[in-house]
Amino acid sequence: MVRSPIVLKQLDSGGQMRRIWSFLGRLEEWTLVFVLLALAIVSFVQVVCRYVVGFSFTWMEEVTRYSSVFIAFLGAAIGVKYGTHFSMIFLYERLSSDRMRQLLMLIVNLICCAVLLVVAWYGWEQAMKLKRFGTLTAVLRIPKYIPYLPIPLFSVVMALRYLLNGGNQLYDFIAGRPFKPLKGREA
Repeated sequence: MVRSPIVLKQLDSGGQMRRIWSFLGRLEEWTLVFVLLALAIVSFVQVVCRYVVGFSFTWMEEVTRYSSVFIAFLGAAIGVKYGTHFSMIFLYERLSSDRMRQLLMLIVNLICCAVLLVVAWYGWEQAMKLKRFGTLTAVLRIPKYIPYLPIPLFSVVMALRYLLNGGNQLYDFIAGRPFKPLKGREA
């Protein structure tokens, strides 16, 4: 079970926010499961149709491309939640003080938050530009900005998670609590 960040616990007296946070986490993970399963099924059907029957559905390639973008950004957001993203730890390992490691992780989380907010901003700008142009996808004929929406949406989710992780680390740093590395810890 995913625990609510310390920052949210301070604001949540009745446990309502914790339940909402938990529900959103489960929804996010189950959405990833179902979209990934649908992608696998569509890809399998496409391969069977192409090589066994000699026929290919044109819309399947577009569905797999757009669902792959959705899966990549949703999976990245889940990776931030669990602290499983690849990281360079050269400087981190060279610091002998837990307080300095904690401060470094706080700075890294805030930088990641800022970078993802920039990605979200430009992703939103691109999606809205496509909406203004009124372009449609080649085969499915849906507005082209819709497949671009996962980029800003999940970038904001990742940015908020990094911000909450940074808030937890700042809270622990100020309170003088021992440093808890994010890797392997539920955020």
